Amino acid sequence: MFAHLRTLRLAAWLGWQLETNWTSPLLFAVYMFVKPVCGSLMLVGMFFAADQAAVGVGRARISPQFLPYMYVSNACYGLVGTVMFGLSYAVVRDREHYRMLKYVYISPAQFQTYFLGRGASRALEGIVGGVLSLTTGLILFAQVRDSVAVDVPWLLVYLAIGAMMLWACGMLLAAACLNMSRNGMFLSEGIAGLVYLLSGVVFPLSVFQGSMAWVQWVSLSLPTTYWLEGMRRALMGEVPEKLRGPLSSWSNAELALTLFATTAALVVAAQLFWRWSERRAWRLGKLEENAGV
Repeated sequence: MFAHLRTLRLAAWLGWQLETNWTSPLLFAVYMFVKPVCGSLMLVGMFFAADQAAVGVGRARISPQFLPYMYVSNACYGLVGTVMFGLSYAVVRDREHYRMLKYVYISPAQFQTYFLGRGASRALEGIVGGVLSLTTGLILFAQVRDSVAVDVPWLLVYLAIGAMMLWACGMLLAAACLNMSRNGMFLSEGIAGLVYLLSGVVFPLSVFQGSMAWVQWVSLSLPTTYWLEGMRRALMGEVPEKLRGPLSSWSNAELALTLFATTAALVVAAQLFWRWSERRAWRLGKLEENAGV
């Protein structure tokens, strides 16, 4: 137990140093603010542009309730992308850039715990970015300010289960990267974009109707869909009628239980895949294989 805790602490410290030591603390603080906030403000700009375009062609204006739905979802999803990309990129960075992955593997450090620590440092960055985005939205936009109603107990529940879910997703991608070349770093980016589309981040799942109804079933198979629905409820209360989807009639208890069940299945799958990938990577020499650049 103490060995795992020591590995976790040192790996988290190392990950934070790697993320922050490229510039001065002041410039890094600016970067931490600009990166997530500008991404959220871009969505806001798209919302107002679409609203004005609808008015220009004589159609009904977009519901103002759609802005806080989209804004809060995007702020929460930043944590998903950060952890998923951070864990898989840690494999590429340690193997390709620093060429230290094989030494970490044969060291007394707990290998999987090491990556958990690396992911924890990126998770902290994602949490800070999400808080800054939400704070900016509360200051600048009345729609967001009027919609926020934080339910602290359920927020803590969803954050706790979500942390396990994000760790399992990150470990699946990191395990895949163990047996891939440096191009594996693009795997998490592609999957993060796909999950962004399917998890109902910027629009409710109810938009998938008719011939696209099958997409709802794909979306409902993803733990991130349940997590984002729970985070929206914990931060905004009940979703407005116009934005209701297939999960809107579920209670918080049902939503949390389903999220827990899907996360548990994901953790088991991640552990099995990680152990297989780790053994294969060691047997084939993938832990020291790099692109030579």
